[in-house]
Order: sequence, then structure tokens, then C-alpha cells
Amino acid sequence: MAYVVLDLETVPHPDAHMWSEPVKPDSRLVDPVKKAASIAEKTAERNDRFGLDPDCNRIVALGFHVVGAGDPQCYLMRDELEERHHLMMFWERYRELEQWSQTRLVTFNGFKFDLPVLMRRSMYLDVPCPDLNMDKYRSPHIDVWQRLSYNGVIPAHSLKFYAKRMGFTTLDKVDGAQIAELVKAEKWAEVEAHCLSDVGLTHAVANRLGLLKLTGVAA
Repeated sequence: MAYVVLDLETVPHPDAHMWSEPVKPDSRLVDPVKKAASIAEKTAERNDRFGLDPDCNRIVALGFHVVGAGDPQCYLMRDELEERHHLMMFWERYRELEQWSQTRLVTFNGFKFDLPVLMRRSMYLDVPCPDLNMDKYRSPHIDVWQRLSYNGVIPAHSLKFYAKRMGFTTLDKVDGAQIAELVKAEKWAEVEAHCLSDVGLTHAVANRLGLLKLTGVAA
């Protein structure tokens, strides 16, 4: 069995506003000035959500760790050319592992975010990728968030919450909501550090839950 602990960092795609329908003002408003303000506010809120929408975002960092086979890696993607190149590299590594053993991706909330984004961005960038099973009851992949929430039976907290609750430490002070600002400021080292920190914390929490049964891994 091969485990690949995975984390993505995304930002709104610069062209996302061109694909989405215009927002409408609050229907109760009559005053033109208030209508314009409502439109501006709702547009800003919509644009902020683009970073979490698999059809309206792009990947800026892909961190992963093939457990038992070297150190964690992080692919930084400054533009779509780099994004396409690194997605091809990641899937090539995934296919190599699949030839050797069943491969399970390990994520935190990956069924709702990381895995759909990986497949969607691969589709849009014309990168061949496997059809990942995201059925929370039947998927071979491991979503730590799903396990902690008992498949949605109870609310679950953030990755950093569980890391602190279980006694794991991290020097990372970045919140995922800050990634777009860091990318805009070209602070790529901070983006990379945050992504790798989340990979490490996901690994640690998955280990604590006994989800990784490592017997050997391809080099």
C-alpha cells in the first residue's frame, strides 16, 4: 500500500468573473445608489468564493508526501503553464505508484475540495488524470476530515484545531484565506511553507487516527 498525503493551495482564477453570471442587488432596494452598493458588495463576496470553486479557481501550490519514500515536496505554480506542467508530473508519479501497489491519497476535507479541484484543473488544462473515487463510503482514499466527523455525523473543526488538540506543533502562522494575498505579493516561500505544513499536519493526524498501514513503498 502506498499513501500520498496531499494538500492544495488555490486562488481565484483571473478570468472567473467572465464565466459567472452577474449578481443581482437586493430585491427590496429601490434607490439606485443603494442598488449599486449592493451589487458591489455581492460581487466582492462572489469573487472571494472563486478560490474555493473547482470551476473558478486555479492551483498555486501542490504539496505531497509519498509516505516512506523521501521528503515532502511542493510544486509551486506561478501561472497556468507551470500548473499544467506540475499536474502532469504529479499524475505521472501517481501512476508509477499505482503500477507498484494500490495508492491511497490522504487529505483533510479532500473529498469536498482537493480531489475535485485536482480533477477539474486537470480537465481544464488537458492533463490526463485518473477518475478518482470520492464516495465517502466506498472510496479507497482517506479523508481525515470525514473520519473525524464520522462521515458528517458531527461537525468537524479545522486541521490546525485538531493538530493543536492532539499536541502537534507548527511554526506556520498563515491562514488559507491569506494565500491569494501572498501570491499577489509574490511571497512564494510563505505559500510553500504553509502548504508543506498542512501536509505534515495531515500526516500527523492521520497517523494518530491509525489510518496509515505502511508495509513498504516504491522509491
